[in-house]
This record gives sequence, structure tokens and C-alpha cells, in this order.
Amino acid sequence: MRWIKLLFILIKARLRSHVAGSETTCVNFRVWVTDIDVSVMNHAAIMTVFEMGRADFMVRTNFFKVATKNKWFFPNQAIQVQFYRPLKMFQKAKVYTRMSFVDDTWFYFEQKIMRNGKPIAACFANGLAKKGRDTVPTLEIIEALGIDPDKVPRQRHKLIEVFNDNNVKMTEKIVDKWFL
Repeated sequence: MRWIKLLFILIKARLRSHVAGSETTCVNFRVWVTDIDVSVMNHAAIMTVFEMGRADFMVRTNFFKVATKNKWFFPNQAIQVQFYRPLKMFQKAKVYTRMSFVDDTWFYFEQKIMRNGKPIAACFANGLAKKGRDTVPTLEIIEALGIDPDKVPRQRHKLIEVFNDNNVKMTEKIVDKWFL
């Protein structure tokens, strides 16, 4: 069922207005029976909603179109999520997505799910563009999208450093030092 929601959002995004890379996008959604465990929306379903928000952003900025033309793909490297409140069956909410920071290699995205002005969950994710095994520089992508480089967030803020430090620590602990 989740792949159907993702497909639906991709189609719907094509019909929505184009946005610049510096804008915040918003996607409305509803919690369905397939999204819940016992009585509340489960974490996997919430992660799918965040993915829907990023997909909507990428379609509306023309990234998917340009990526397809150039044979680029966009893997996420890390995602950190905080859960604040549950969503119950049939409740409506919104997911907001914006580009938080861009360096020479990485795009960082901030996302939040809101319902009635209250935060449900927040997400911070980074990813890069690849062509085969090669990494595509962010400046090349920005130029291909026709985005004014001055409107791309280049101010490195504290959350970026915390996020990157946590990723290094996670890799050291779970990947590098986990002996079976």
C-alpha cells in the first residue's frame, strides 16, 4: 500500500506548481488503516510520508526530470527522525519539506509533520546525486535545475555538524566495531 501512496504523490506532484529549490513544499495526507499498528500510525508509515515529501519536492523542482535525463539517482546517506505525538487512523496532517543546506557534495533536507499546528515528527536527511559510481557535484545539479546558486542555502548551521557527528559515531559503533 505504501508504494501506491508514493506513486500517487509522484503523479500529483507533476500537476502541482513548480517550486524553486529555496522554497518549502507541503503535502497533505491522511492516516489509513494500512498505516497503523494497533491504534496509531507506525514508524515505517511515517518514514514513507517523509519520503513522499522529499519526492514531491524533487518532482516540483524538476530534479526527477533532470535526473532521468542525466541518468542520476539520489540515495540518502542518513536520516534522523524524532517522534513527538502519535497520529491516529483517519487523521489528516501535513508534511513540510525544505532544503536546509548544500555543500559541494551533499544536500541536506529538513522535514516536519504537523497536525493542527502541533509537531508530530521531525526529520533531517542528507543525500547526494550519483551517476553510476561517480558522485555528481551539487553545483552541476543546481545549474542543471536552473536554480540561482545565491538562493541555495550555503550557511552551515549547528544542526549540520550535530547530524554529521552522530553519523560518524553511529558508523564507528555499529559498523566498524560490531563483531559477530
